[in-house]
Amino acid sequence: MTQNLTAVLAALAGAFLWGIVWLPLARLTGLGITGLWATFLVFALIGGVGMIPAGIAFRRGRCRLRLLPAFLLVVFGGLTNLLFFIALTKTTVVRALMFFYLSPVWNLMGGRLSGKGRFTVRKILMVGVALAGTAILLGLHRNLTPQWNSGDTCALLSGIAFAISVVGLQMNPTVPSWILTVIHWLGTALTALIGIILLKPAAPNWSEAGQWLPLLLLFAVGIQATASLCILFSLTRLESYRVNILMLFEIVVATITAACWSNQVIAGHEWLGVGLILAASAFDNMGADQPTGLEH
Repeated sequence: MTQNLTAVLAALAGAFLWGIVWLPLARLTGLGITGLWATFLVFALIGGVGMIPAGIAFRRGRCRLRLLPAFLLVVFGGLTNLLFFIALTKTTVVRALMFFYLSPVWNLMGGRLSGKGRFTVRKILMVGVALAGTAILLGLHRNLTPQWNSGDTCALLSGIAFAISVVGLQMNPTVPSWILTVIHWLGTALTALIGIILLKPAAPNWSEAGQWLPLLLLFAVGIQATASLCILFSLTRLESYRVNILMLFEIVVATITAACWSNQVIAGHEWLGVGLILAASAFDNMGADQPTGLEH
């Protein structure tokens, strides 16, 4: 009982930390650290540190990672975090989360890609509820022209990338989750680096690193890495569908903090859309045992 309670609290702590991830990211953006640079620096730091024990495990032959699953984890796992972080800087926190968290849609798509999912009335119903929530969030119920932006696109693509990366996770059932998470971090750093090379965003002012480096370290270690470790700990003691449901607490935290500590006004129809997507995600996860632990 005590172990279960500890695992539940760990999952809620991880979800809470991911729910406030937009706060340091917004602050770093204000200090001149763009989404691409913030993503690269954060994940290069924790991925580099995590690679030390992971490299030892591989060297001792404890992990056998196949090429295709590794590719899916590095590329699409990396794109998941990169696109989500960019989305948080380009659209509202609520919209970024909602378009990412269309998990009933992504779970169904990912299940079909891996050959382990099938269409059922229940799944189709949950997809319908999630899409209805999205339509309300966009204001389509009032015949409004949807105000779509690049951040919304990034959030949507992030959710799709996550669904594909989960396929890679499912193809590596014997590799420890913490090693897969490290690979995921390194993939994020790599994709962000490629983005920096191609798009050439303004580089951080290295002479003023004393102003933003402490925040970046807190972001990387205190939020990103700690949240992942909390979720991984809970996964060792709880069924993954329960962890998935507990992780939806992230949406609640992000929505409330965005309403209280930002200039982003959340309208009544947006709250309704959030509620529908949240409900669809919760009920969808109740009937599945989906892998998790790579998210964000």
